Amino acid sequence: MRHYPQKVENYTNAFLVTAGLTLFMAFFTLAAVKGIVWVMLAAALIDTFIRAGEARLRTSKVGEDS
Repeated sequence: MRHYPQKVENYTNAFLVTAGLTLFMAFFTLAAVKGIVWVMLAAALIDTFIRAGEARLRTSKVGEDS
């Protein structure tokens, strides 16, 4: 008889909230120290990395389907 592991709790929402709060605090600190221009540049850079990673994953999944 096989004993499968039990399901674990889903911590996705907790992670997303914590990551969002951490980013908010980092951007707020950056705005206080360097100014709003640096916040806008940092946010644009993070967005670019996220979009590039998403595009890379999408192209790798297309290759797996065929």
